[in-house]
Amino acid sequence: MWAGLLFSMMTMSALLQQQEGGANSSTPDLTPDMLETYRTLTIHCLVAGDYLNPTRYTIETLMIHFAVDQNINGDVWIGNYLLLGLIIRIAFRIGLHRDPRHWPTLRPLQAEMRRRIWTSLYHMDFFTSTQVGLPRLIKDSLCDTKPPAHLFENDLTFQHDQVPPERPWTSHTPLLGLIQRDAIVKVASEIYDATEAAHTSPSAMLTLDAKLQRTIAAMPTWLRHRPLELCIGENPSAILNRIFLDILIQKATYLLHRRSFLQNPSAPNSTTLCINAALAILHHQRTLSEEIEPGGLWHHLRWKLSTPLTHEFLQATTMLCFALRKLDTDSDSDKTPALQISQTLSSAKSVFEKSAHRSHEARRATKAIATVLKQDLLVDQMTPPSSDAFFEGISALEYLGNFDYGQQKNMWLLDDDDTSGVLGFGYGYEW
Repeated sequence: MWAGLLFSMMTMSALLQQQEGGANSSTPDLTPDMLETYRTLTIHCLVAGDYLNPTRYTIETLMIHFAVDQNINGDVWIGNYLLLGLIIRIAFRIGLHRDPRHWPTLRPLQAEMRRRIWTSLYHMDFFTSTQVGLPRLIKDSLCDTKPPAHLFENDLTFQHDQVPPERPWTSHTPLLGLIQRDAIVKVASEIYDATEAAHTSPSAMLTLDAKLQRTIAAMPTWLRHRPLELCIGENPSAILNRIFLDILIQKATYLLHRRSFLQNPSAPNSTTLCINAALAILHHQRTLSEEIEPGGLWHHLRWKLSTPLTHEFLQATTMLCFALRKLDTDSDSDKTPALQISQTLSSAKSVFEKSAHRSHEARRATKAIATVLKQDLLVDQMTPPSSDAFFEGISALEYLGNFDYGQQKNMWLLDDDDTSGVLGFGYGYEW
């Protein structure tokens, strides 16, 4: 299986080279062939190594293989959700869901690596499940694996017989971002499970919201998002990590309030929170799009902005289009939010157009936003609006319907009084 791990890493390397546009300009056409060759060899090694009876490196090989497939596809693919289900069940079989303290014979470094692997799997499960709008595969009641220790890489080696004391939160270790993200993902997972199963009572929502706010308040100050102009001279990776964390926080916020927002848009608290969360996410989209261009702050890190992150932008777009439609049909509503939403959607449309050539969902989003903005312009010229169909031809809701992932599928086909649709969600993986 070691050979499979090697080929999986070579596949990832070829993928990153392909995303860079070909690091070796003399042979740019070889990269797609190399990628498929290494990917095929990885699969051969997994089969030859009998991955259903896992040995050393089996889980690591499968995880990298999953990450490659997740990034190769420009759009969310249900096959990755099924592949992840297989990986998680193999992880169950080797006990990764149980904390290593149950096996005293494990060396501290081995125990720490098991915790890191499980944390990554947990995040994959949450992000992938919310993308496709299906239940999570990991049940928290069956798991007790602790988060990774807050240490520098050289703090723990094979020679250590005990785990050294963890670093304080003021230490900027490479793992601190992962640890803080894990805390938010755990709360967001609880929110997702509670809001997916059935109607969430107001008291349960208050409890979950309080838990989310406590988790956010516990974050170190230097990990909290702040405007880019206040981050001059900082490490670009650290700034990017803060943006990822803020997107995740906004995700958790509208996961909690989405049902109230969709079923009762007149509820001021849920509507405001969901709209603000979507606006914040699309603001990050614009910032990232600008700064990954040549000469930008994250041009050399653009490989980290993976396909699952695109899903977050699509989800925020759906929410704002839904909100704009509701504001347009409410003649008594304040037009200031509608103007801000229109401007944000216009900016998002420009960003989606850049990836429309390789992503079906980006093309649909571009057409949807154009149609919604056109309808919004027509609404401003009509008093009062007579119906949802403001002009002849295809409706914006038809453009927005059937994004090919999860619960978002039929949301755009809702009538004003239809409350059957709910939203899914996702996030990007950092490898």
